[in-house]
Amino acid sequence: MSNRPTAVYFLTAGQSPRPDLIADVTRALPLPIEAHEIGALDGLSPAAIAALAPTEDEAQIMTFDAGGQWITLSKPRLAARMAAALAQVPVDQRPLVVILSTGLLGDFDTPFPTVNAQRALESTISALAEMGEQIGIIQPLPHQAAYEAIPALSSYKVEKIAARMGDRTALEQAGRALSHCAFIVLNAVSYSAADADIVRAASGRRVLLARKIVASALQLLLSTRRAPGSDLAPDLLSGLTPRQRQVLLLMPEGLSSKLIARRLGISPKTVEIHRSQIMRRLNVRSAHELIFLIAAQRSAEGGI
Repeated sequence: MSNRPTAVYFLTAGQSPRPDLIADVTRALPLPIEAHEIGALDGLSPAAIAALAPTEDEAQIMTFDAGGQWITLSKPRLAARMAAALAQVPVDQRPLVVILSTGLLGDFDTPFPTVNAQRALESTISALAEMGEQIGIIQPLPHQAAYEAIPALSSYKVEKIAARMGDRTALEQAGRALSHCAFIVLNAVSYSAADADIVRAASGRRVLLARKIVASALQLLLSTRRAPGSDLAPDLLSGLTPRQRQVLLLMPEGLSSKLIARRLGISPKTVEIHRSQIMRRLNVRSAHELIFLIAAQRSAEGGI
């Protein structure tokens, strides 16, 4: 068996590199990795990027250009650029993929084990909300907070407020406005630990940082790839069969049993059986709780 580190491709919504973001996500991983970064806007001229600006009736998303400046783009056109970036990932390396965007609100067709940051966040928020907690969500754009529903969270008690990254005044105001919530989630991977500290101080509540939740989901995927006999796998994976681990690896993506079955070449009924056995062994009731369990472990080790 090769001792070469697992190749992990990080797909960002702007222009690479994003060393601050990648370093935060990879800092406490249990295995060494070979990190690669692809930006959805890589290779585009300023004029080409300007052409991706949203029309009046288009959904919007914020990201960074190569100079570190904020830019607002059309969400559907950026999603198309992200899909094109995903097509650049080499199949022969058997990599893991991390889609580091929390605003696209969509899934991507990929043959690789994948962490979709948006889905990981939704799973964590849903797990908290299923416990009856009121969840506060801070998003970068007023348009996102006011008009953009997150379908996976439509049945839960969530309250959304807009505050840009690095804007101390706006973050403090958002923290105070959400101080009645049990948890506050910074719903974009570009929010930093410093942003979380500002919100935490203003609200007095526990604040969950998107990039830390993504790191927890990636930690789970890496743990399934450890060498036999390695002591790096978390205890919660012990006792699972190889096929159960494959199903477990796909559950954080929020895929249906039918899609997992198609990915693994087995029947949906078999996937349901594996799901039930995994839930029983890990003493959780849903994929949402599973992601929260991983996030809670990570929090205990270094904080979310």
